[in-house]
Amino acid sequence: MNLYRVAGASSGWSALLTQYWLTTSHAGLLPGSITYFGFFTIWGNLLVALAFTAPLLPAAARPAFFLRPGVRTAIGVYILVIAVVYYFLLRKLYHLTGLDWLVNFQLHDINPPLYVLDWALFVPKGALRFRQIPYWLICPLVYAAYTLLHGALSGYYPYPFLDAATLGYPRACLNIAGLALLFAGTGAGFLAAGRYLPKPG
Repeated sequence: MNLYRVAGASSGWSALLTQYWLTTSHAGLLPGSITYFGFFTIWGNLLVALAFTAPLLPAAARPAFFLRPGVRTAIGVYILVIAVVYYFLLRKLYHLTGLDWLVNFQLHDINPPLYVLDWALFVPKGALRFRQIPYWLICPLVYAAYTLLHGALSGYYPYPFLDAATLGYPRACLNIAGLALLFAGTGAGFLAAGRYLPKPG
């Protein structure tokens, strides 16, 4: 288990740090940092890296928040939705090469299945309940609200389906509602799967 999580943490942190370096190198430190943290992909992968790292720390230093089954399940929901949305809606919009392509591949194609497998194999699922799903929606909804506010002030929207300047607020909000349903449905899928997966050893 620990060796697997070392590999997951290494992939997570290396991708995040390399992407930060690439983004700030292209755009400058401050605007690059704002752009970098404007993507939900970064939020999700940061949570994945923290979740992989937390159990590896000495017992006294482990952040209990990232050890909770409900929290680890929510992170699994986020990173799986990130992968699915990228694959079906965003992949054709980007034409990356070299290191940009490699890091993007880590963030969207390697880290999500690595973490979902960690959840399936190692996370206790007996205490998970459907009533937790609304709490799991808080993070993506806060992100959506931040993106709309930041976009209104700056004109920059990281994702075309959240671009209220182009789509208008009614359509952007409808897209957010659809994404909320996708997160909720994915959460329900995790809970259903958890009933049939073997208990962690």
